[in-house]
Amino acid sequence: MQQSPSFLLFAVRDEGRGIPADKLESIFDRFHQVDASDSREKGGTGLGLAICRSIVQQHGGEIWAESTVGQGSTFYFTIPVENGGT
Repeated sequence: MQQSPSFLLFAVRDEGRGIPADKLESIFDRFHQVDASDSREKGGTGLGLAICRSIVQQHGGEIWAESTVGQGSTFYFTIPVENGGT
């Protein structure tokens, strides 16, 4: 009998400016920034979340975000864990 994998759930929360609902999926695209107006000042290329998504998916997990504009965001990802033969 084959068991379905168990998953660990990780959450990372920030108190930043938040992400509009219509942008939540596209933030994981390469070179995408929700607001590029301050990218020179703050740095960044828009690759970080795309790299995170690739790594998480290569390990069989999922990644997503929830956000409220003006209140911040929470980023979640899952990673499957072995059941240890039980």
